[in-house]
Amino acid sequence: MFKTELYRILSKKTAWAAMLTALFFTLFYAIGNSVWGEGVIDEGGILYHGKYAIARDKEIAAEFSGPLTEDTVREIWKKYGPPVNYFDRSTRMEEMQKAAENGGSDNFCNRIVAKMFGETVLGEDGKTDFVLAEGWTASRYVQGDYIFGYGGGAMGFWDRYLIAYILACLAITVLLSTMFSEDYACGTAGIILPAANGRLTLWGIRMAAGGFLASVYYWITCGSVFLQYIFSYGTEGLKVSCVFAEMPMYFPDKSASMGSAVLTLYLCGWFSVLVLAVLVCAVSANSRQSFASLVRSLLLYMGPFAVMRIILDLLPAGGINAVLHTICYSMPLSYPGCFLEAPDKARIVMTCIELTAALTAAAAGIHGYCRHQVTN
Repeated sequence: MFKTELYRILSKKTAWAAMLTALFFTLFYAIGNSVWGEGVIDEGGILYHGKYAIARDKEIAAEFSGPLTEDTVREIWKKYGPPVNYFDRSTRMEEMQKAAENGGSDNFCNRIVAKMFGETVLGEDGKTDFVLAEGWTASRYVQGDYIFGYGGGAMGFWDRYLIAYILACLAITVLLSTMFSEDYACGTAGIILPAANGRLTLWGIRMAAGGFLASVYYWITCGSVFLQYIFSYGTEGLKVSCVFAEMPMYFPDKSASMGSAVLTLYLCGWFSVLVLAVLVCAVSANSRQSFASLVRSLLLYMGPFAVMRIILDLLPAGGINAVLHTICYSMPLSYPGCFLEAPDKARIVMTCIELTAALTAAAAGIHGYCRHQVTN
């Protein structure tokens, strides 16, 4: 029966159209917004762009890789000085050449130092520049507890993952929205193996098939983003602390490596995809028409985020509003990204809310589908 259910789901042209479209746009966006946004300026006006900039940044950062200390920051600043292409930064060759006219450097290392330990000053020529801020040596980041190195491309990876995740969820919604509603529409719900296998057994097999397909598609779609990142930027950044790789992470956890943050992100996304599969199947089990099931599933997926942005954000802040925000953030659309940036207690609460939503939806789906079989 499991193979039969997989075949039944994958035999629909709309399912393949949704999956291939989402995968196409994921790959298109990932390829079109990757290494071409990278640029490095070395002293003497030597310019590097794209993959050559990444290679040069890796070469520069390799000298300073390891636990970040005061000496490391001083060495970077002494050797490369303030970044000359920091303000209104552009990686177009013409703009980079203009920024390099008066010499100086602009690379991953001195940009990170300027951002984290520098302050802006106005020079005699009227131009804004960086100097090391007063008291920077007291920063928690130079005590040797944070690992420095080349962490380029992390912000781009973050954006591409979220786009891939949303597209994957939309495709999964289309894929599973007819799981049970098709039986009602075709008039076969009352006769499909209820006696031979039992109502709950049939529900469980269908849910297993739906969860399996959702998982496979999630890892293919979102996994392609990770493979593209590794292909373009290498694995060096996975060892770097999140704060230097500019990977969003809750403040106390920024010493964690980018690799651990990426693993957490992907596991959270997988969990949310499984929850989404349960929610969509529950809607399908209580919908008599396939199109109505699809529309309701899409509203259930996007609705909480829309309500939060359109209504809750405009209401006065308060305890009830905060609770409603937490519930909305805990739904599949927002959960993976919000989990990384939430404190430990909030993570537990969000996970419990999403798990409760899944269990409630499963119970509602079982009740709706099995009751239909009994009464027909």
